[in-house]
Parts: sequence; structure tokens; C-alpha cells
Amino acid sequence: MYKALVVLWCSSLAAGDIGQLSKLSDGNRLFELRRSLQQPGWNSAETLFYRAVIASRFGREASGIELLQEVLLTNPSPAIARKTHEEMASAFERIGRYRQAAQEWDQALLLTPKDDPESAENENTRILMASLSDVAPAAVEFGEGVPIKATHNRLGSLDVPVQVNGVHGKWVFDTGANVSTLIESEAKRMGLSVLETKAYVTGSTEERNSLRLAVVKDLQFGTAHVHNVVFLVLADEALYVGPLHNQVTGILGLPVLRSLSRVEISNNGLVRIHPHEAVSGGAPNLFFHEASPIVEINHGQHRLQMFLDSGANASVLYPSFRDALTREETHRLKTKRKKTAGAGGMIQRKTELVPALRIEVFETSVNLRKLSLLPEMPTGSERYRDGVIGMDALWSGFLLDFDAMRLEVK
Repeated sequence: MYKALVVLWCSSLAAGDIGQLSKLSDGNRLFELRRSLQQPGWNSAETLFYRAVIASRFGREASGIELLQEVLLTNPSPAIARKTHEEMASAFERIGRYRQAAQEWDQALLLTPKDDPESAENENTRILMASLSDVAPAAVEFGEGVPIKATHNRLGSLDVPVQVNGVHGKWVFDTGANVSTLIESEAKRMGLSVLETKAYVTGSTEERNSLRLAVVKDLQFGTAHVHNVVFLVLADEALYVGPLHNQVTGILGLPVLRSLSRVEISNNGLVRIHPHEAVSGGAPNLFFHEASPIVEINHGQHRLQMFLDSGANASVLYPSFRDALTREETHRLKTKRKKTAGAGGMIQRKTELVPALRIEVFETSVNLRKLSLLPEMPTGSERYRDGVIGMDALWSGFLLDFDAMRLEVK
């Protein structure tokens, strides 16, 4: 949404350097921004916007929205006002207050030049939010139930059992999905009504698919009953992975997973949902960029931020990761062409192969093999990331704690 800053920020800032705070915020380097704001000596009025962003992005949307509303009362410049409305729109969307999200997008778009490259995508998001204006925020109830198990699918990700209207299904467990998704035949099988909208959704191969919606009143996942769950409904072929002859029927996206508070999947696929246990201690290593989870990892002395995508079978490095590679790792790079299959078809691109890479998620070392290092930074919101963390980093088991905003790898 803002100007990219492709830099690996590895040191703390001295309090009082507002210009550097702006660079960190504009570059979406929010872990470093959060650490910098924790230092003493800041002027609270000057840092109001940045403190609001940190509260909202690190899982405290209600507090963040209150602070962002305070920002607007200071009569900020049009540029800051636009950013403030965009931040509030994303925060309202994450907590399921779609009417307010649409209203904030209205205000942001009034401050956006018509030739702005982000204008069309933001307008599409506004249309989607307006389409959901009458949908209540998701709510969850927890009860007793038998343990459930996730199973590996042909895509290299995990399928989990769910139930809607007494009908059972197996859907992909996908932190990378901003909205849960169903194919048309699966929605029909489960007796769901479909709402037509004027918005579109972009698939993993950048193909646009017309967007239709369904709202599930009661989705059962393990011991949880999640109410008012919004689903995209796509044509069956949109989620058919032709090269693997695999039909994805449904995707359990981030809004559902976050509503569970804390969900854990062991190395043998056992799924545990435990929202009432004490939260993990320590600093968070997750934040939200719009509706996408970003995780901080370490490689050597470098801190990097990666898109957490459990729907992806393999982790991928972006060019900004290159500066974190050791000289030996750089010398071992090999050029190759890689095919990637996804919803909507297959794409082929030239990459560099990283034979082996060790990263740290908190105190846990994760060994990855045969990673692709892309030659060019992606566009759009992906340009703020150093890569993607996929299922190859999570096979040993993991815990997603959205109360503490932490990913823990077992």
C-alpha cells in the first residue's frame, strides 16, 4: 500500500528519529518499528500514528482503531489521512466489521489520485467489503469433541476435516488465504446460498476470477463452532490443479484460524485447539499486513520477515533475502527454471536454487532444502516481504497463537 523499502533492518533506532520511523512504517518493517517505539524518549504526539499501526497490526485492532481515530482529529496531511483510513479499513476487515471497513475505504479512495497504481485494487476491496456489510462479525464457541487429524494432500499442504450443515468436508489449512474459499460444487453439496458481487479475486497465478460469496452460519472444526464465516465461491476449475490432477474443494483461511485463538498441529497431524490456556510468553513474531500474517525469522545475524503461507508446499526467498546469505551460500547458488502449479494453472519462472538454508524461528532451528531465490521482487503487497514460509518449514509441528501473535515451530 505504501512505498517499498527493500532493506534488511537489523539495528534499533535512536529515540527521536521520526524520519526513520516513517521509513520503517512505509517499508512495512514493523518488527523493527515496534522495537524502536519501545525505546524511551519519544514524543507521544509525534508517534501517535506509528503506535496506532503497531497496535492494530499486532492483533490489538480495537486499540489501534481508537488511536487511528485520534490521528484524524489532529487534522493530518492528506497523505497521512489516507494511510490512516487505509489502516482502519484493514483493521475493521480483520475483525469482521465489514460495513465500517467499506466506509473507511470510501474515505481513503477520496484521497487517492485516480492514476494511483493501487486505486483499482483498493476499489475492488471496497466493493467486497460493501457486499458484506450486512454480515455480522464471526463468533466462535468451544465445546467438547474427539481429536481430529490433518492429512497431507497431493499439493504438499495439509487437509483438515470440517462439517457444515451436517455435511463433512476436507479443506486445505491455509494461513495464506485472506478469506476462506469453496468451489461451486462443494457449496452446493453443503446447501449454501451464493451471493453475486461485482468484485474479483486474484489467484496464485495472477488470474482474475469473478467473485461470489457464501456465509456459513455454523462451521464445525474440531471442538470449535465458528459462526458467520465468509467464503469466496469459485468455479470448480478455478481450484483445479491440472498438472497434479487435484481438485481443491475448500480452503480454511486465516479469519477462521484466527478466531480459534490458539491452534496446534503436531508432526503426526493431530489438531489441538486450546483457546483458554495461558498465552505464550515473550515478544510476538507475527503481525498482519492487511489480512496476511508476516512472521519474523533469523538467518545468522539478520532478521527477516516472511509471509506465513501454510497453503504453500515450499518456502521461497525474494531478492531482498540475498544480502542475508553467507558468502558460501551465495557461491552455491545455481540457476534453474521452476514450474509452480496452483489454482488457475501453472507458471514457469527462472530462479536460483539455494541447496540448503538454516533459519531460526525463536529458538528453534529449521533446516530447509532446495529453496528458490527469485530474480525480481514481486509487485503489490508482496514487495514488502523477504520471502514465503511454506509447509516445508512446518512439517515437524507448529503452534499458531493469535492471542500472543506468535508462531512456534516444534
